[in-house]
Amino acid sequence: MLEELGKYDIILIIGNYGSGKSSLAKENFKERQRINRHEIRHHLKEMTEHGEKWSPDDWNEDIEGLVRHIEHDIICHFLERNEKIIIDNTSLTKKDRKKYVDYTRKYNKTIACIFMKREVSILLEQNKKKEFPVPDHIIVQLFAKTELPSVEEGFNKVVFA
Repeated sequence: MLEELGKYDIILIIGNYGSGKSSLAKENFKERQRINRHEIRHHLKEMTEHGEKWSPDDWNEDIEGLVRHIEHDIICHFLERNEKIIIDNTSLTKKDRKKYVDYTRKYNKTIACIFMKREVSILLEQNKKKEFPVPDHIIVQLFAKTELPSVEEGFNKVVFA
């Protein structure tokens, strides 16, 4: 199933916290440039605060604009160089995913998405095992507002894993 996705320029892995997005990306798509906002936050904190480590308590809406700007620049950098990328973010609503589909139009690229479909009980259990777990209520809220992806959004291929 995953082998057939190699032909797409962009792969967007979507799913709630604890669904296994990062593990899937790291284990199956090592040949691609990986972009992840969570890791951008970590590096940004370490860089600007003299090596201080990021924690969930550091999440700050004021910084999110900068994180998204950095993500945008990284994506554009790789697409302009015709490198294949994998984007590893929650992206649970059509609105959240639209910008990634827009990159395909801007750069004349193809995009596939992998939706990591998990029951909320599994997400909560997996989240507890993470180095930086998010509060349970965040997972429940995101689960409730999740919109299943479809080709009508502009994806060339949608896979449910």
